[in-house]
Amino acid sequence: MADPDESECLLCFLRRAVVEDGCAHDWAHAVRFRDVRVPAAVGLERRLQDVGARCDCTVLERGWWPERTLWQRDLDTDELTEPVPWPGCAGVGATSARPCAHWVRRTRWDVPSGW
Repeated sequence: MADPDESECLLCFLRRAVVEDGCAHDWAHAVRFRDVRVPAAVGLERRLQDVGARCDCTVLERGWWPERTLWQRDLDTDELTEPVPWPGCAGVGATSARPCAHWVRRTRWDVPSGW
């Protein structure tokens, strides 16, 4: 299982870990982040569930978007896609479970009904 980098935020770590190791549809990666970086964040899974996430991979589907300036526009279709390659984490403090500047919180209006 992947380890979080020294100043990597929770969301950049989850994105990287799910791409590298996949998602077992549990909180294994989030728990790993907490255990290594922020052991005092005992309510981490509950806070992620509060944004509608059910496991590691759904945190980025339901809780946060990549920040607007990171998206790349396809000039032929005018569609937006995530950047390839993904930029390195913008960084957070050593004991922070907060997202870095690459992420913005989704609102309830951003998530389709029934999720």
